[in-house]
Amino acid sequence: MRAWLLPLLCLLVACSGAPAAPVVVAVEAAQDDAANVTAPAVEAVDTAVVEAVVPVVVAVQDAVQSVLPPPVIAPAALPLVSPAASALIVRWEVSGPAHYVRRLERPIWPQGASGITWGIGYDGGHATARDIRAAWHAHPEVERLASTAGIVGTRARDALPAYRDIVTRYDYASDVFTAVSLPIYHASARRAFGAGFDSLPPDAAGALVSMVYNRGAAMAGDRNREKRTIRDVCIPAGDLLCIAYELRSMCRLWRGTVNGRGLCDRRDDEARLAENAA
Repeated sequence: MRAWLLPLLCLLVACSGAPAAPVVVAVEAAQDDAANVTAPAVEAVDTAVVEAVVPVVVAVQDAVQSVLPPPVIAPAALPLVSPAASALIVRWEVSGPAHYVRRLERPIWPQGASGITWGIGYDGGHATARDIRAAWHAHPEVERLASTAGIVGTRARDALPAYRDIVTRYDYASDVFTAVSLPIYHASARRAFGAGFDSLPPDAAGALVSMVYNRGAAMAGDRNREKRTIRDVCIPAGDLLCIAYELRSMCRLWRGTVNGRGLCDRRDDEARLAENAA
C-alpha cells in the first residue's frame, strides 16, 4: 500500500472513536465520493488529466474497501429502476441483444477517458478490482477482468488487445446490469439528488438514473449546473417539465463535438421520459 494512503485510512476508520455503524456509513460515503471524483474527469477534454487522476482515485477506493467485508451482491426484491428507464439505458449503452452479439461480446475501448469496457457499459477502468470480482464473480475470466481496474484513456486503448479474447454473453451481462449496476447507479442518483428523489414518479427518477449512469453524480463546477438546478429547484417543486428542460440544457456541453449528437439525443430521450411520467 502506498504510504500516503495510510493517513486517509486512519482518518476514515482506524482513528475514529465512533461506533461501528457510523464508521461504515462514513466509509461508504467516502467510496461514493471517490467514485464521483472520476465523473468530471471523464468529461474533461484533456485525457492526460484523466489518466493521472483515475488510477489515484481507484487506488483510494481500493484502500478504503480493504477495511470492509466483501460486498454481498443480491438481487433487489423489486426493481429499483422503472422498466422504461432500464430499457432506455440498455438501448443507449448497447442498442440491444442483436447488436451486442455482433459487436460487444468482447471488451471494447469507447475512446476518450474510458477504460476497458464490457457487458452493458461496465467500465473496468473506473472500478476497483474487488468491485469487478464481486460483480462478475461467475465469469470464467474474472481475474483478468479485475486486472483492468484503474486503466483508462490511452493506457486502456493500448491494453485492449490483451483482453479481446474474453467473451461475455448477453444474458449474463444483462443479469449483472440488473442485479449490480442498476442498484449502484440508483443509489448514486438518490444520494446526489436528495430526499425528494424518492417522491418522483418512477420514470422521472429513472431518467435521472440514466443520466447518472452516463455522466456520473458529481455536482461541482459549471459542467454540473443543470444537475444542481434539478436537485435544488426542480425536484423540490415536483416539476417534471423543469427536470426535462435541464436535461436538454446539458446539450450545451457537447455541441460541436464528435459525440455531441448521440449525447444530446440521449438527454432528449431522458427528458421525454421525465416529462411524460406524470
